[in-house]
Amino acid sequence: MRRLISFIVTLLMPLILIGGGGALTGWGITNDWATVAWIGAAMVVAGVVWGLFLFLWASNGSL
Repeated sequence: MRRLISFIVTLLMPLILIGGGGALTGWGITNDWATVAWIGAAMVVAGVVWGLFLFLWASNGSL
C-alpha cells in the first residue's frame, strides 16, 4: 500500500506543482508581488520538467 501511495503521489506531483505554481503566479501578479509571481513561475517550470522526465522514463523504460 505504501508503494502504491508513493507511486500515485509521484505521478500527481507535476500536476500539483503546475496548479500551485499557476495559482501563486496569478496571486503575485494580481497583488503586484514580483517575488511570489517568479516563485510560482518556477514551480510551473519544475512541474513541466518533472512531467517530461516521468514521460520519457515511462516511454523508454530507462533514462
